[in-house]
Parts: sequence; structure tokens; C-alpha cells
Amino acid sequence: MTRTTARARIGFTWAGVALVMAALPCVTARAQTVSNVLRETTLMVSPVFGWDRNELREHGPRGVTTSHTDTAPEYGVFLLLSHPNFALNDFLFFSRVNDADIAGNLLFANCYGPRSAKVTWNVGGGYLYHRIRPDGEDIRIDVPMAKAGPLLRITALGLTLNPYLGYSWEAIDTRHGNEDNEYYLYGLSASWRWRMLAASANYYYQDRRDGGKDYQTLHCRMIVLLSQHWSLGTRLDYMEHPSTRDTSILAGPSYIF
Repeated sequence: MTRTTARARIGFTWAGVALVMAALPCVTARAQTVSNVLRETTLMVSPVFGWDRNELREHGPRGVTTSHTDTAPEYGVFLLLSHPNFALNDFLFFSRVNDADIAGNLLFANCYGPRSAKVTWNVGGGYLYHRIRPDGEDIRIDVPMAKAGPLLRITALGLTLNPYLGYSWEAIDTRHGNEDNEYYLYGLSASWRWRMLAASANYYYQDRRDGGKDYQTLHCRMIVLLSQHWSLGTRLDYMEHPSTRDTSILAGPSYIF
């Protein structure tokens, strides 16, 4: 596959991202249980702060690879727009770790079947942007994704399960060269709600088509509702890429419009 073809696919997928990918559960507060306080449309803004543990692998001249591990503060902003049959969330983050500026953005969207159905469908997609700038290097990672699968609601437990299959196109640009990879995705999203608590998790395994190294990603989030407009939350993110591996734990307040 040529570089031009890869970029064309990325552009095409990006154009459709607004219609597709996994969102975290929509949560707002007005009464004593989460199930009773969901509005038709929810907008939530959440600044977060925490720590990022970064493992950076740099590829130098003559194939020499060096590895560095460091932990440093991380800052981010999470945005959520949700509707009973659609959700869109975006997470912007920044850290300076391993003497490198690390910035990124995770954009996910999700379309659901009927809200009242215990078994229905889900179609989603997303776009990951990751920029790593160590001394003497500049690494950019772009990963559009698409996925689909059944959605199972276990109302007695307040639990929703979404196993899915998907596909991703990864483009990596560095000063020493470029790389394009394609992956099959095997994933599971889950959300849980009980009284003033809500939690969600999204895990997927990236199976590289050409037989190269595979990678894993995990996003987890939990919130505690405090009032009609305020909540406190924490999130755990684990992401593997060819050049980096990041584990971050963040927390902060959320304002619900």
C-alpha cells in the first residue's frame, strides 16, 4: 500500500468519524439514582490532572534502539455530548515526560439502536492523534478506527456490554522515515450504573495484518455524582504504540450542562 493510499484512507475515515465510535456512558444528576437523572441530551466538561508513566523507544541511526522510562504530571480536558441514540466524546491531553513533549487527542463517537431494547446494535469509530517530541526527533501517530457489534443491556445489574470487531489504519511519521500499518480490532466495551455511581471501560486488541507486533489499549472511567451539575471522576488509560507505551491515571471535577 502506498503512502498516498494510506493517507487517503485516513482522510476518508476521518470524514466519517462524526458518525462512528465508542463513547463513555452519558451521566447527569437530578435525583438519587443515575438511571433516573439521564436527560435526553447531555453536555459535560471535565478538566483532569494526574500522572503519566511513559516508556519511549527511539530508533536511531544504523538500527540502534534506545528505551527510556519516566513518570511526570499530565493535564487534560474531557468533553462529552450524548443523546439516547448517539454519543460523542473527546479527550485532549498533554505531558512532558522522558524529556519529550507528549500531546494527543482521542475522539470517539457511537451510534446505538433503540434505547429500550435489551439486545440491539452499535456502530462506532474514532480517531487517535499522538505527537511525541524528544530531543532530535518528532513522532506523529494518526490512527482512525471503525467498529461494529451487538449491544447487550442487563438492566437488573445496571450493566451494558458491547463486544465488537473493527479495523484501524495507523500512520507513523518520524524524521527517520514513515510507516503505515493496518490492524484488525477485537474489543469489548462495558458500562455500569448504580445510584450515584457510574463506570465504563473499553478494551481492544490490535491484531496487525502483516504479522508484525500486536498492541493493546484500555480506557477506564468512574464518576461520582454530587449534584445536578457537578460530579467527580477518575480515569485510567493504557495505550501501546510502536514507539511508546503510556499508562496514565487522572482525576478531576465535571460540570454537567
